[in-house]
This record gives sequence, structure tokens and C-alpha cells, in this order.
Amino acid sequence: MGFDLRRLFISVVCGFCLIFVPLLGQQHAGDSSAAFEDQVIWAFGQDQELVNGMQYYNKHPRSMGHPYLLQGWSHQGSVTIRGRLYSQIWLKYDIHAQQVEVAYRTMNGAENVVILVGDRLDEFTIEENYFKRLKLLEEAGDQFYQVIGEGALVLYIQWEKILVPVSGDSRFIEEYTAPKRDYFLELEGKIYPFSNKSSFVKLFPKDIQKDLKKIIKSNYIQIRSASTEQLGLFLLAAGNLLNGGE
Repeated sequence: MGFDLRRLFISVVCGFCLIFVPLLGQQHAGDSSAAFEDQVIWAFGQDQELVNGMQYYNKHPRSMGHPYLLQGWSHQGSVTIRGRLYSQIWLKYDIHAQQVEVAYRTMNGAENVVILVGDRLDEFTIEENYFKRLKLLEEAGDQFYQVIGEGALVLYIQWEKILVPVSGDSRFIEEYTAPKRDYFLELEGKIYPFSNKSSFVKLFPKDIQKDLKKIIKSNYIQIRSASTEQLGLFLLAAGNLLNGGE
């Protein structure tokens, strides 16, 4: 059952009142209410919005592997919730459940993990990877996509892991697959799905397709497994060709 974080917040604020109201009573009656409100917002306001979500628990304890992008531990990053940026926090991105988790310490020093509310989350970064909530396909609704590039040529990647049955080990009943990617290219304002080098090249004008193939071949680019850095450099080269460069 999810832990009621709002109830915890109300309890903490009530405790805050018991401690500070006597002190604030020594101030002028005209400004004591405003001063107390400022102190509550300063102490709790930011964190309350950030950690307002569902308490994390492992729904698949008998599974091999983990459901996360990158490694299975928290990574430094940032999130933007309803337009407000929270930086230098610790995140995990569950690409099986398509949810973002924030790890933090409670006021008594304990470690806790909360699942952020997806429809409040505008964008986030984890390490050097930037994700944004977008609706690229009408039938799919809003999804998190990794965004690489900018301007007329932008690459979007949707990440996923799937749980599959496993046998031969009584400790486990299922395992997570390796990360899977779905690719989309924004080219001059239009969105195109593609799955490999061939389908990627065909999205471009015919007069530069030959040069694109040369870049791919000479740099040993494997689109299905290329790193973010490799894909970013390749997009720069493709954009240069598209704009008439060498």
C-alpha cells in the first residue's frame, strides 16, 4: 500500500507550528502570519512538490536483472515538475514501468524512494541523458522520449525493457530483457519512425543519401547500439549535409 506523503507533510507542518508559533508571537501582530508562512514554504515547499508521489516498492521481487536505464542504482540528475526545475537530485528511470523515481533522505535521515507523478513531470535529465514528455504518436499518448539534437533535425528515442518468463532457477520466475529502443526523427517539423540505417537514410533527400551512407560506414555507426554521444555527432554531420555543407 502506498505511503501517504501528504499526511506526513501535514503532521510535520503541525509540529513546525508548535515550535515556531510562540516565537513568532513575540513579533508584531501585523507581520507574524506572513513570516510563518514564508518559513513553512522555505522549509518544506520545494521538497513537498518534488516528493509528492507514490511510495516505491519492488513489484517483481523474483525477477532477474533490473528495470532501469543505465545501472540499477540512483544517478544524479534534475527534473522539471509543472515548470519548476529541481536540480542536483538522485534519480532512477524505470523503462519497464515507464516511471521516474527520486531518491532522497527524510528529515530523520532515512533513505526513501518515491515514484514521481508522470503527468506532472515535464522533463528530466539523468547523467547526461535528456528526456521530455511528448506526444509524438496520437495513438500512444504522452510518453517519455530521450531527445538528441535540436533545430530542424532532432532524434527521439523511446526506451523499454520487457519481463519474460525464465526457467531453470527456482529463485526466479522472470527476467528483464536488454534495453530496447524505438527511434523517431524530426525532420523539418515532421516526425518519422525508423528502425535501422537503411530506413534512416531513406528519410533524407536522395542527393545526400550516398554521403550519409559513407559517414555511417566510415564511422562504423550501429544505430541500434550507438551511444548518445555517437548519435549526437552523427546528427551534426547529417544536418551539415542537409544544409549543403561538406
